[in-house]
Amino acid sequence: MFEPRRIASEERLNPRQRWVVVAMNLLLLAELTLGMYWGQQDPDNLSAIFLRTFIPSAAMTIVAARLMLRRFKNGS
Repeated sequence: MFEPRRIASEERLNPRQRWVVVAMNLLLLAELTLGMYWGQQDPDNLSAIFLRTFIPSAAMTIVAARLMLRRFKNGS
């Protein structure tokens, strides 16, 4: 019924870009865990602490990963 879309070889991620994506995912998981851990230390302010820690760190991680993906676009 549905067939996977064929991706041209020039659109695929090269090995360096794949490592950037893996590192970004691991960092986001660590930031999420750390934000929740710090937030649970003070249950009355859990949401505020979580948002103050996770959102800025996640934004920096995503921006840095996008820059690295662009930098490694042509290299293999």
